[in-house]
Amino acid sequence: NIFNNEEKIKVFTTRPDTIFGASFIALSADHPLSKNFLSNNEFKKFKSECDKTGTTEEALANAQKIGFNTKLFAQHPFIKNKKIPIFFANFVLMDYGTGAIFGCPAHDQRDFDFAKKYNLEILKVVSDKKNEIQLEEAFTGNGNLINSDFLNGLDVKNAKKKIIEKIEKQKIGKKKTLFRLKDWGISRQRYWGCPIPMIYLEDGRVVPVDKSELPIELPEDINLNSNGNPLDNHPTWKFTKQKSTGNKATRETDTLDTFVDSSWYFLRFCSPKHSKSAFDESKTNYWMPVDQYIGGVEHAILHLLYSRFFTKGIKT
Repeated sequence: NIFNNEEKIKVFTTRPDTIFGASFIALSADHPLSKNFLSNNEFKKFKSECDKTGTTEEALANAQKIGFNTKLFAQHPFIKNKKIPIFFANFVLMDYGTGAIFGCPAHDQRDFDFAKKYNLEILKVVSDKKNEIQLEEAFTGNGNLINSDFLNGLDVKNAKKKIIEKIEKQKIGKKKTLFRLKDWGISRQRYWGCPIPMIYLEDGRVVPVDKSELPIELPEDINLNSNGNPLDNHPTWKFTKQKSTGNKATRETDTLDTFVDSSWYFLRFCSPKHSKSAFDESKTNYWMPVDQYIGGVEHAILHLLYSRFFTKGIKT
């Protein structure tokens, strides 16, 4: 609840156990509450700066943290009469959760950087028994709860369970699973990528090519300086015939996103010389699943999630 205001803010968090360390609420610049500030020149300037920030995990992590103080306060749900300042912040996205988070600076580095910049409270509520007097950076490790009333002494896992039960009992929130994955643009109008083995017939039907024609190979005499999709502009490659009937057909000129390749090729690596099928099941059973994956954040989010789609498809 917002003090002296009828509006309420719904926040989403992956760390409900740290609620007693909350020292601010951060909203996306596109949050519905922003309608109250659209005539404010300082907010307009702030929002313009937000629009310049990328939306990838890497961009948000590396961007300088900036905020706009609404001068509004929220009531802490478990600490009587504690007022939490409400900011708009450039590291909160409207399409993630509810477009609003509570900031716990002691246990989230973005929140920590933001709190340092705007001189906000930093209260440690998870202890690894080292009992640092002053944190130099956010503590994101495991430990037991401190400074947290009825959660004190619990480990993180059990503290999450207990606070969720408490929140649901008081009917002020609920447990929910959210995914940040956006719709996957599986095809694209580029030369680089796997050709999609589909053809368009003159009667309007779209059908797969004959298996004997696989794999479809890209032409090498391609003009990459042409406008639009280079494959669509190729003079001959896209014109073909349906093998079973001899009828004229046009190839699909979109290519698959390269993540499609990296979503299954690790399975082939287990038996690269196997010729009877795509994978030698005994070898994949031996080598899979991968024990450790080393890659950038985009790979960790996309590559690994897409690979689940492929393995589930192969399994069924």
